[in-house]
Amino acid sequence: MNGFRDYLLIQYKRIFKLLPGIILMIALVAILLSAALFALLNSDAYKSEQMRYKLGLVGSTDNEMIDLGVHLLETEDDMQFVLELVQYEDEAEAKAALRSADISAYIVITDEFADAVDAMTNDAKLTYYATSGQKGISNVMMDEIALVATNIIVPSEKGICTLRDIMLQEGYGKTDTYMAVYEIFMAYVNTMMLRGEISTVIELGISNGLTTPQYYFVSLLLFFLLLVTMCFVSYFIGINHAQHKFFSSKGITPLQQVLGEYIPFLTVNIIVALLVAGLAKLTGLGDFIGVDIGGGFVLRMAVIEALFTGLAFLLYEILEGIINKVLVTFLLYIAGSYASGYFYPRSILPEMMQQLGQWLPTGLAFDYLGGVVTGDSGALAMVLILIYVVIFVGTSVLIRRRY
Repeated sequence: MNGFRDYLLIQYKRIFKLLPGIILMIALVAILLSAALFALLNSDAYKSEQMRYKLGLVGSTDNEMIDLGVHLLETEDDMQFVLELVQYEDEAEAKAALRSADISAYIVITDEFADAVDAMTNDAKLTYYATSGQKGISNVMMDEIALVATNIIVPSEKGICTLRDIMLQEGYGKTDTYMAVYEIFMAYVNTMMLRGEISTVIELGISNGLTTPQYYFVSLLLFFLLLVTMCFVSYFIGINHAQHKFFSSKGITPLQQVLGEYIPFLTVNIIVALLVAGLAKLTGLGDFIGVDIGGGFVLRMAVIEALFTGLAFLLYEILEGIINKVLVTFLLYIAGSYASGYFYPRSILPEMMQQLGQWLPTGLAFDYLGGVVTGDSGALAMVLILIYVVIFVGTSVLIRRRY
């Protein structure tokens, strides 16, 4: 064991001697990926998910019924959380706002429509305008608003008118008719206001139950931890097969050699992971995106580091030459990250690639770390990760024995 301890200390000295250059490379990778995360969280695509859709209203809302409807929509209805009404004096102003994308669509309230509301008839309809050729979520949202008007407002108006006509035909007085119309009107209003309570909305997130910022954070963090292992390529250069044979002749077995080199490699990688987690905690990034960077999160990062370190160690053990080590490792990392949903949500990939990606080391790492946010225990993923670690280290030992 003394031989192994001395060999382990030698490897620690080697890796710490190389740290200045390694730190510079890690810092560069960290800056690039941090800039990518900042750009993603401040992109127009992400910001559009955080804002309410704006619907322009052209025309007067002085009519009591129309004013009541607008008031209820802005203060009582569930639509207030996703829709903002913007009043315009004339249609030209609304068209200009639509063309400049300040609003998603606009509706023209004509005098004929106001008169029809007062008369409780269906003689006039609202006119809804949107830009042609839109395929985005804004147009879908406006179409849903139009469906609400078609499926709720118009039928309820017909019901009120029918009740009024029947009561008048049957000889009821104006007071009784008015009270009955008022009662059914309030019943329709209550139904519209409470329609959001007839179902439960569960947000599944953009990928594996993660929200958009959580997905960006987890995927870029894991990709960063992968790339960090490439920054240690100098640690695997300069040792040849003759040296391995020499150490074997001194009683240091291939297993001891591999563990003696793997442990320092893993130690520094875990230190890097701890520094990243601490920085995210101190800057409030975790709280901002809804990720609890506590002991559980850090522990899972350490387990993932054992996986990524073992994978890198095996690749560097197989590959010969610095160019091959860097190029092949980088390409494999890119392929694994893509299949595992680091660059795009896994759900958009072909079914076969989804199945493959979730069992790759990179895919297991994503599910395991993301489980901190979604509340998944990650027991199965951790077991599979540890099996991968044993396979990677064990294969490296078998390769070392050939020399």
